[in-house]
Amino acid sequence: MSAEELPDRLRRFAESETASSPLYSELAGRIADDTDLRAAVAALAEDFSPTFFFAAVHFVLTSHPDDALAAYYPSLGGEREPDAELSAALMAFLSAHRDRLADVLATHDIQSNDPLRAAQLLPALGWAQACFGRPLGLIEVGASAGLLLHADRYTYRYDFQDGSRLEHGDPSGLLLPCPVFGAATPKSLAPFVSKGLRVRSRVGLDLNPLDPSDPQARAWLHALVWPEDAAGRSRLEAALESAAQRPVRLRKGDALRILPDAVIGVQAPAVPCVFASNSLSHFPADSRTAFASLVRQLGARHDLVLVLKEPAAAGLGLFAPDTPFSPDEEENLAAVVFQSGRERVFSLGRAGAHGAWLDWDPRPL
Repeated sequence: MSAEELPDRLRRFAESETASSPLYSELAGRIADDTDLRAAVAALAEDFSPTFFFAAVHFVLTSHPDDALAAYYPSLGGEREPDAELSAALMAFLSAHRDRLADVLATHDIQSNDPLRAAQLLPALGWAQACFGRPLGLIEVGASAGLLLHADRYTYRYDFQDGSRLEHGDPSGLLLPCPVFGAATPKSLAPFVSKGLRVRSRVGLDLNPLDPSDPQARAWLHALVWPEDAAGRSRLEAALESAAQRPVRLRKGDALRILPDAVIGVQAPAVPCVFASNSLSHFPADSRTAFASLVRQLGARHDLVLVLKEPAAAGLGLFAPDTPFSPDEEENLAAVVFQSGRERVFSLGRAGAHGAWLDWDPRPL
């Protein structure tokens, strides 16, 4: 990224994340306006991503809770509001921990694994099961720590605009609340939520899968949560603890190479259910095209369903490019069904970023 592009990217991030993370918004604005801070940041990462950079700072800062910068982080017990000394505290931290930050940025990836996304995926998985009337073999592309592979094991509360509510799961389990917008009602959503998934197998595919029982992996996932999001940290920790107690198979490798084996490995009568949630958007464009081609090849030989919760260009647009899509800040929820060699594409609705809300509206395309 050129020096001219960096301030603009930081200012866009600062504007978009004002509500989600006032601290990160303030830090991004300070870096954009400060020549020395920009130079320090640019020296750490050529291909700069604000989310990735701030996660790396958060991760390293966790090991230095007495650092002056930590006083601004609610996740580390800090209560200090951004003030005139914030920029100096950030510069001092970047200078003191430059090598460690560079190492984290070189060896880690953005692998957010918010279990709240399962509330958006559960109806889609239930819909996929209903299509075939058979159990599912879940295969997640970009699984991170595999938390979404446990979608049938969480507790859900769907709140509708008219004040009605649909609940599902063990009341003692991890509760995942989800506002439902649009025309959906408890009656229209219940068939795909309340009947329960029949899952025969679970496997996650990732270039660098994270072990939910590994302290360093857990620390990295926590660093990806915004500092102000106490509920998100609590939810993540509960999901990691549950996943550590019921481990699933996580395979390391490029999905374009290992997906065929994962599909073939699903034992009949289960149907392979491949799904991706905010993963394909991190693929290069040519890899997304290759992924769609591979899925079509597999679907020509096997009954298969693909569930996508991705922005249009990385998801539904790969299979229905002429369909009008929702804005980039939203994700399209979609499914591609391969049955007896026939391909059918469905829009299942829209989904807010970070599991924020669901608009359930299944229809063929």
